[in-house]
Amino acid sequence: MTGPLNSVEALLTPANRIIIVAGAAAEFLDDPFPGEVPLCSAGDDILYLVSGSGTYHRARVVLESWATAPPDDGQDVDAQQQVTLALSDGTVHVSGMLEFQASPTLTLGPPGRYHARVSATGRADLRRIEAQPDHPLPIIDVERFRVRFWAADS
Repeated sequence: MTGPLNSVEALLTPANRIIIVAGAAAEFLDDPFPGEVPLCSAGDDILYLVSGSGTYHRARVVLESWATAPPDDGQDVDAQQQVTLALSDGTVHVSGMLEFQASPTLTLGPPGRYHARVSATGRADLRRIEAQPDHPLPIIDVERFRVRFWAADS
């Protein structure tokens, strides 16, 4: 298996534990988390990533495009979830609550449906650091998200 075709990344402070990956026509979902709060939730042109902590920190988010389904790295991550979303122009970027673009734009392909496998690491380390009374503010680059996209029809 080859690696990703392309990738972009951002270092971003979650807002109320949320980081958004936005497509070209992203709009907030009325109820992005019906029921239990998952690792991620998706709608047309929007993907919500949920941080493991509400502490003031900056998480690294890496977006990757793949030609086919990427290998599963589940045993090396704290949490993993897969969703499917429609993208109106086949591009995504990391967004600060739809107010600013926090990463370069990643072109995945033509408009259509894409799978996204979200993996998170560093959550236990983040909780350990935030439990220390003299921890740095903000805690930087401990929690990490990797979002791997590939076409739903591949």
